[in-house]
Amino acid sequence: MGFTCLSFLIISGDTARFFDKYFGLDKIIKFQRKFSLFTATFLILHPLFFILSDSLFAKYLIFPDFTLPPLALGIISFYIFITVMAASLAYKRISNTVWQYIHILTYVLFFFSLYHAVNWGSDSSSIFIKSLYSVLFICALCGIVFRTQYKIRKYYSDKFYVKKIKCETGDTFSLILSRPKNFSFKAGQFCFLRLNKKRLYARHPFTISSAPGQQDLRFTIKNTGRFTEAAINLKLGDEVVVEGPFGIFTPKDSAKNLLLIAGGVGITPFLSIIKNLQLENKKIDVILLYGSKTKEDIICKKELDDIKGDWFKKVYVINGHITESLIKKHVKDITGFSCYICGPEPMKKTVKKALHNLGAKKRDIIIEDFFW
Repeated sequence: MGFTCLSFLIISGDTARFFDKYFGLDKIIKFQRKFSLFTATFLILHPLFFILSDSLFAKYLIFPDFTLPPLALGIISFYIFITVMAASLAYKRISNTVWQYIHILTYVLFFFSLYHAVNWGSDSSSIFIKSLYSVLFICALCGIVFRTQYKIRKYYSDKFYVKKIKCETGDTFSLILSRPKNFSFKAGQFCFLRLNKKRLYARHPFTISSAPGQQDLRFTIKNTGRFTEAAINLKLGDEVVVEGPFGIFTPKDSAKNLLLIAGGVGITPFLSIIKNLQLENKKIDVILLYGSKTKEDIICKKELDDIKGDWFKKVYVINGHITESLIKKHVKDITGFSCYICGPEPMKKTVKKALHNLGAKKRDIIIEDFFW
């Protein structure tokens, strides 16, 4: 069970970018985080049960006996797993380069664990177990090949350079990058950004706030930490590594109208969606309910105010909450709308409950998950 769960965790990580279009990378990553704890339970109990049954096993756990390679590699696999788990918990505190090398250890972990399971496991002679190991081995190889070619392709793909940095509010700004001709995305998707700066750890996801039909690639970002502080101080022509696009928080092709409910910087995917609908002249109605602390905190207010037409209605909710009564006031028939929510967690929970109470169906409520 431990090896099966471990294999699924590694395979799902390597193929996450492929399955993004079906489930969304944000949901896959959140699932992996929870499933890794489930997997850890099996892998930690495995040696623990041996120690409880025979205390001499503790000696082998501390000092692996390399005259018994299957046992020794199993113990090494255990320590590699603990190392990878610890690195995952401290992801934002280690450099991206170190993280990449630690991630390669997961392949060592897989093959060492497989060797241990096949040559030491008491059930490895079973036809079912042999078949299971064979399937997992093939799937892991496919995952490795997919991830490797993806990395190589991205490494040699087009580069992105800073074209402009525009202040939006007191604590938000737009990072505008030159957009390669072959880079395409859907309104509402996000990318991972990485800066070629020293001591900037990992990569960070940001939603694209420009529309697919626009020339430049724009990310509207709230300045909240070291990474965003470095981003706002980038110079014209600086390179930014862009990986993506990802996510399925995108309007589906349907005749339904859109109810967009945003809080704070959660407006970013809707800026892309609304502008895209305007450029494509889609014949649907759009209602935007946008909650903000103050009038000055409304992100891209002029851009929203400049959108004219009966198809678009916007409501700014200043220093208040988007309540059930507010939604009911501006949306006469909720069943005719697909409802998209993006903002702080408390707001999302409150709005989701309000929409349910007003009669919105579960399939018509789409929520953007923050996972970083």
